[in-house]
Amino acid sequence: MKSFQLIFVVLFSLLIANNSNLINQMDEHSDNYRYMNALEIGQSWIKNNTNDVEVLWRLAQIHFDIADQSEDPAVHKEHFYPGLGYAKKALDLNSKSARANHWYAVLIGKIGIIEGTEQKIINSYDVKKYSEIAISLDPDYDGTYHLMGRWHFNIADLSWIERSIASWVYATPPDGTFEEAVQFFEKAIKAKNDEIRHYVWLGNSYYELSDYKNAEKAWRDALKIAPKSESDKILINQAKETLADL
Repeated sequence: MKSFQLIFVVLFSLLIANNSNLINQMDEHSDNYRYMNALEIGQSWIKNNTNDVEVLWRLAQIHFDIADQSEDPAVHKEHFYPGLGYAKKALDLNSKSARANHWYAVLIGKIGIIEGTEQKIINSYDVKKYSEIAISLDPDYDGTYHLMGRWHFNIADLSWIERSIASWVYATPPDGTFEEAVQFFEKAIKAKNDEIRHYVWLGNSYYELSDYKNAEKAWRDALKIAPKSESDKILINQAKETLADL
């Protein structure tokens, strides 16, 4: 019996070590924008370790990151849907995982955009719900503050037609403001001050409030940061174009 217990402990220890090593590999690839390498490692592992929450939410993140490097809707569809599947499974397995909640919120929002106005509005409730849970579980993560900033911006930016659809879909449509978007983007910057996207979207929010001085400052702060990925370059170009039009 003791021999069996010893073997079990050794095997369990090896599994934990292998898992830790694999996660480090995935994170190292992702941090250096080698997303396909990280995706391949994670998908290979999850075939035989289907309930690994830490790998599942990382696969969701990687699918998002791959799609985020492109403006092609076909690429978005190719990666947002499987990404959502991984996030949902991670959330089902552990509802207390901050990152599972975060990536479910991110990807359910992206799916709503793909599927049209009505679905975007329907999904917006889950975006807010799971973002708030993620913040309660990890109040130091800049990504979820950014997500909530985008949520408020997008809701405040709904057209009259979209608001009419929202009123038709729900008796109480979602309510977001550009002022609250500013607050969340500022929280994101406080948590991580070297992310281009936080500054660009802070500038966008100030612009919608007709606060052009602070909008310009935020965009110029974004330009001070060296772009690290294709999505950063897209945002930098947007900031430059907007500044040129001021």
